[in-house]
Amino acid sequence: MAFQNLEVVHVVAMDQQHCIGKGNDLPWHISADLKHFKEITQGGVVVMGRKTLESMGRTLPKRVNWVITRDADWSYAGAKVAHSIEEALTLSAQDVKASEKPESIFIIGGGEIFKQTLDIADRLELTHVELDVQGDAHYPEIPDSFKKVQAEQHIDDKTGIAFEFATYRK
Repeated sequence: MAFQNLEVVHVVAMDQQHCIGKGNDLPWHISADLKHFKEITQGGVVVMGRKTLESMGRTLPKRVNWVITRDADWSYAGAKVAHSIEEALTLSAQDVKASEKPESIFIIGGGEIFKQTLDIADRLELTHVELDVQGDAHYPEIPDSFKKVQAEQHIDDKTGIAFEFATYRK
């Protein structure tokens, strides 16, 4: 456990080039992935950057939403605000212990937040999307310290896009 006896979990979908976003939006729509994301995070505490929240256009229901921003005057209805990753993790840890998922903090983006928290992450819940999107937000390279411990192959019924749900652990 990497942070105050809590498991730090990255939850993200990425293409073959580690693209996670394009134009401040998801570059694909895969219903099963959105459902998978919801199953993992619902009832828990999510931590994200300001751009990630703004790209979603709302806070995520049935979760405590922590947003990291450098803007001291920024606020968003339904979101708790922190001004550094350390502050967000420290304050969110109190919420995690009172949540339905009292063992994990879920990091949900974006690219900079993933990059800055990868070294303290214990588990990665990744959706590998079999596309090559020329996006502008990327997930970092997965260090050798992470090993894939579970994988499920799928194909989206509507789009025909192949994808894999994969769990990595240190």
